[in-house]
Amino acid sequence: MAKSRIFYIFTLRENKKKKDLKKFLDTQWLPVLRNSPGCLAVELLDTYQDRAGYCVSELWESRESHLQSTAKLWQQTHTELMQKARNYATMEFLWNCTVLDV
Repeated sequence: MAKSRIFYIFTLRENKKKKDLKKFLDTQWLPVLRNSPGCLAVELLDTYQDRAGYCVSELWESRESHLQSTAKLWQQTHTELMQKARNYATMEFLWNCTVLDV
């Protein structure tokens, strides 16, 4: 099965501090993702184009494992983290692609 890479953009909300968003992502959001079934790697990338915020790159065993794990996380077991994330930043799905060379 082909691996899948997903990118999300977190654009900082007005009156929120970038360092607070980073701390939240580092200590709460990213560890949950990294421990999810099928997740192979997660990277936090600084800024996306001219937006204040971060890009998150996730590598999954497959597109299906990504969809199953994240649906369970953000809609069932960790809904409070999704709400916290939305308080810090807007979230935008950027890309879901099949990995050809890993």
